[in-house]
Amino acid sequence: MIPELQRDTPVSPQSEVTQWSQATKIAFRFAFSYLLLYVGPGAVGSLSSYVKPEALENNIWVKIWHPIVPWVGSHVLGLTGNLAEVPNGSGDELYDYVLIFCMVLAAIAITAVWSALDRKRTNYKQLYLWFRVFMRLVTGWAMLGYGVKKLVGSQFPPPDLVRLTQPFGQASPMGMLWTFMGVSALYSFFGGFGETVGGILLMFPRFTTLGALVSGALMTNVLMLNLCYDVPRKIFSIHLVVMCLILLIPDFKRLANVLVLNRQADPVPEVPLFDDKVLNHVALWAQIAFGAYVLWVAGSQSLLDAKTERDTMPAPVRGVWSVTEFNEDGILHPPLLTDQDRWQNVIFDSPKVLTVIGMDGSRQRYFIQFEDGMKTAKLWNLDDTHRTALLSLDYSTPSQMTLNGRFESHQLSAKLDRIDMSDPKKYPLMNKGFHWVNPYIDNR
Repeated sequence: MIPELQRDTPVSPQSEVTQWSQATKIAFRFAFSYLLLYVGPGAVGSLSSYVKPEALENNIWVKIWHPIVPWVGSHVLGLTGNLAEVPNGSGDELYDYVLIFCMVLAAIAITAVWSALDRKRTNYKQLYLWFRVFMRLVTGWAMLGYGVKKLVGSQFPPPDLVRLTQPFGQASPMGMLWTFMGVSALYSFFGGFGETVGGILLMFPRFTTLGALVSGALMTNVLMLNLCYDVPRKIFSIHLVVMCLILLIPDFKRLANVLVLNRQADPVPEVPLFDDKVLNHVALWAQIAFGAYVLWVAGSQSLLDAKTERDTMPAPVRGVWSVTEFNEDGILHPPLLTDQDRWQNVIFDSPKVLTVIGMDGSRQRYFIQFEDGMKTAKLWNLDDTHRTALLSLDYSTPSQMTLNGRFESHQLSAKLDRIDMSDPKKYPLMNKGFHWVNPYIDNR
C-alpha cells in the first residue's frame, strides 16, 4: 500500500518488493493522470496564475481544450450557457467546470489504457515519490503566491473611497469579504504569514507532513470563505485542499495514532529519490532553489501590485465631495431625489477614475486624464466611450472645489464641498481602530 512507502529503508528503497493492491494501482494511475492534466502546463492549475496572457494564447493546452470544451458542453452535457473562456478573473466559469469534466474523462481513459498495458507491475513506488515532489512544489507555489500577496497587502488592500461610500446592502458577498479583510492589515498579514510558512515548509522534503497540515488547514478555511462568500476560486481551492490530503496519505495512520487513538507513532525514515547521495543532495538543493525562485517572483509581483493598489490622486483633489450647487445648461437644479440629472457626490480616488453618484444613488465611472497641472480634466464614460467631458477644476480652497465646462452634451457648473472622511463617529470602519478597553459595544 502507498502508506508503506516511507517505511522502506533509506539505503536501498527498491530492495523490497511491495505488492500494491489492484485498487491502489488504479487509484494512483487516475490521480497521477488527472492532476498532471489539471496542473500543467498552465491549463487551469496554480502555475497558470503566473503565466502572461499573451503566452497563454500560444499554449498548446489552450489550443487543445478550447475547441473540445464547448463541444462537450453543448453536445454531451446539453448545456446552453456561455461555454467560451472569458478572461475576466473568474476561475469558476461554466467553461472551467466543463473543462474539469473533460479532464476527468481523459484521466479515466488514460487510466484504462495504462492499466491494460501495465498489468504486471507490482507497484509505482519510485513514480509515487516523484509525484509527491511534484505535488509539494505545485502546492507550495500556490501557497507562497497567495501568502506573499497578503503579506504586502496587494490581495486585500484597504477599501477605497468608492467602497466606503457604497450603501451596505449593495455590496456583493465577495466585496464584503474583500472589505472585511482589507480593513485590518494585521489580520490579512496573519493569514498571509501562515500561507507563506506552509509554502516554505513544502519546499523541504523533511517538512512535507507539517507543511501539508499547515497548508491544508489554511486552504480549508479559504475554501469555506470562497464557498460562503461566492468567490470565483472554488475549483482551485478545492484542488489545493485535495493536494494537501494526497501529501498526507502516508501519515494518516500515524496522525490518527497521535491525535485520536493516543497511541505510539514510530518515526518514518526518509525515502530518497536516488540511490546516489550526490544526486539526492542535488535534488534537495534544486527544490530549495525552486522555492526561492517562487518566493522572489511572487514577492516582486506582489510589491508591484501593492503599489498599484495604493496609488491614488494627490491630496488636494482626492476625496469624497458633496455637490452643493449644480447648474446644467444655465438651469439650477435643487437637490431633489427625483432629479436624474443632478449629482449628489463626486469621488476622486483612483488616479484614472472619477466616480459620479446621482441623487438616486446610481453610480457612473469615468476615465479621467488630467492636464495643465491638474487644472483641466478630460473624461470618458467607462460604459460608453462616446460620452466625454472636458472640465476645469478650481480647488484653491482645500475644502471646496468648482467644476466648469462641457459634460457630455451639456454645459455644467458645480460647486463641491469636501466630506471629512476622518471623523471616527461618522466613518468608524477605517478610523475607530483597536482598543483593549471597550466601555460599550459598538456594533453598527
